[in-house]
Amino acid sequence: MGYALLMRTSDGEEAVNPFRSLEDLLAAAKPILRTAARSPEPIWFSIQQVDLDALDEDA
Repeated sequence: MGYALLMRTSDGEEAVNPFRSLEDLLAAAKPILRTAARSPEPIWFSIQQVDLDALDEDA
């Protein structure tokens, strides 16, 4: 198990950023949030527990 930072733009584009731990996610969130803050479009964020092995199979 791990965590994923999911992002969705107003046009429906989605991105999933998986992390092994919540600590890894939090360490990486600052630059991601800075980039999102500069975007002219709103971006919605969600943090969810995910099965990292299942994500690897989807890729």
